Amino acid sequence: MDVYWKKASRKTFYYLVTFLFSLVYIVPMWMVVVNSLKDAKEANLFGVSLPASLKFDNYRTVFESANVGRAFANGMILSVGSVVLILVLASLASFAIARSRRRSLQIYYYIFIVGLIVPVAFIPTYLVLDKLYLLNTYTGLVLVSATFGLPMSIFLYAGFIRTIPSELDEAGIIDGCRPLALFFRIIFPLLKPVTMTLLIFNFVGSWNDIQIPLFFANGDKWGLPLTVYNFYGSYLQSWNLIFADILMTVFPLLLLYILAQRHIISGMTAGAVKG
Repeated sequence: MDVYWKKASRKTFYYLVTFLFSLVYIVPMWMVVVNSLKDAKEANLFGVSLPASLKFDNYRTVFESANVGRAFANGMILSVGSVVLILVLASLASFAIARSRRRSLQIYYYIFIVGLIVPVAFIPTYLVLDKLYLLNTYTGLVLVSATFGLPMSIFLYAGFIRTIPSELDEAGIIDGCRPLALFFRIIFPLLKPVTMTLLIFNFVGSWNDIQIPLFFANGDKWGLPLTVYNFYGSYLQSWNLIFADILMTVFPLLLLYILAQRHIISGMTAGAVKG
């Protein structure tokens, strides 16, 4: 009986600690939700109580004033474009690095890994984009965003591909597969767990990024996170509208996490097991 109560109390303690830590995330999110449905006077108190009356018009005001439709389209172009570029280039580069014994490719691998710790050089990047006439263009924004996501993606892809038996490559070559066909028909389907994980993480990173659009584009190419920046300056005394804008910015990512959490968990588990 004593053993049973010890296990029960230990389990209860773990649940209590987990619940307290979860409040760090739940309380701020709850405050954003409830205050986005209040009037300005009530929202400015930053309370966590339910609103006296629901003000759904706040969302309509934000949608009309912040040009949310255009900002959403900008965010999708930047995020989807950079993610596709990252996944294709990182997977191909990682396949070459993991399978080749050439010393030069291993050197390139470590050069990419250095990108994880080297700080971003905004001024040289700005000058390069200016010389290439890519400032304030979707192409320039996508290329810069993809560049930031490549180091981590190559690191994870290369580690995962090294766990795949090279006998599969030999079997594909015997069947007449050329290098690209070998990769896309045999190797790439096996990378689904890590691909889904990188897709989600890179999409979230590109969607939430404010530095790239802020430095290299005008307001007409800003995504949803920067509408919060504009709203904070224009509606400083209307926190109900600011909270509504924040929630509209977070909602697509929240929906993505809900739909793809199974893939995130499986990707991280597969990487842990294979690593």
